Amino acid sequence: MIPGAVVRRELSPAAPAVTEASNRVIAAITDPWDHPRTMVSVALMCEWGASHGIEVETLLRGTRIASGSLNDPEVLVEARQEMAVIRNLVTAIGHRPGLGVELGSLYHLTAYGYLGYLLTASATARDTVERGLHFALLTFAFTTMTARIDSGGRYVLTLEADDVPEDVRGFVLERDTAAVVQIHREIFPGSGRVPLREIRLATGKEGPTGVFADFFQVPVVFGCPCTEVVLDAGYLDEVPPMANTHTAQLLVAQCERIRAERLHHTGVAARVRAHLLDRTSLDLTLEDVALQLHYAPRTLRRHLEHEGTTFRELLDEVRRSVAENLLLDRSMSRHEIARRLGYQDWSSVVRATRRWKRE
Repeated sequence: MIPGAVVRRELSPAAPAVTEASNRVIAAITDPWDHPRTMVSVALMCEWGASHGIEVETLLRGTRIASGSLNDPEVLVEARQEMAVIRNLVTAIGHRPGLGVELGSLYHLTAYGYLGYLLTASATARDTVERGLHFALLTFAFTTMTARIDSGGRYVLTLEADDVPEDVRGFVLERDTAAVVQIHREIFPGSGRVPLREIRLATGKEGPTGVFADFFQVPVVFGCPCTEVVLDAGYLDEVPPMANTHTAQLLVAQCERIRAERLHHTGVAARVRAHLLDRTSLDLTLEDVALQLHYAPRTLRRHLEHEGTTFRELLDEVRRSVAENLLLDRSMSRHEIARRLGYQDWSSVVRATRRWKRE
């Protein structure tokens, strides 16, 4: 255990609410966590699991993710598919406290693609905070984060996961908290560059290996009203060593493009997409899905049009995504792949694949 990194178990006094006049919000996540994301997070969990004797197949069970797609940079997974992997991992390990911190420490800046490089190139730490929360759709976070200056003049990042299923909530809070700290440490490499003062966790207790103290290296308080990362406010004015205005401008444009694409995958469209992904066959009509999701067909069609898409476009998109996974699975017959995609025969799959390649 690192000297000074004392883990305390008593309850911390309740932090002032973000809405109080004594606090000033500087940034917050406003986008939903239920959005598609790259395969990186799932791959990291599978790699960690394999190193701890957990087979990849165990972690991917019930997710409809093919192991052959784990390293494919083009494949996106739905948030609930990643959550299913988390649930499998937590179950396999046995809900051990500290597991999320161990995994969160593996989420390096490079895991976030363009966003990781944007944060490195940003002009100040404040910019990294504002951009990181604005472009949350480019991360793997399941928590909703709010950054503020508290009444004591400290910079506090609050993480909430009230809408995350309870069986994985503790892991998510630990992982996202550790990932945030890891990001800042990599933007400002070197001992003491990130003035972290305290970690407050809305989870129950310390893990058996002291992983909390070993990783955070500051006091960690358990059983708090909410999860918070506390730093000196002056840190926000620090300039990252690799800051570059021109590069940052280029990367902002790329990140905005990706965010817009991911936002297109939320709302009713996201519900339809998630429902289609969960079916054993994609031989479905809009009327079928409307009935299963308790919409009138006309209402569902209107919602999708309002979100800038159609059922046919969503069905084709899901078929393409599922096909990318199924075609990597050598154990499945052509007949089974065609049936799963909702086609009558293999020739229909071939024609669809050719069309997708042209698009």
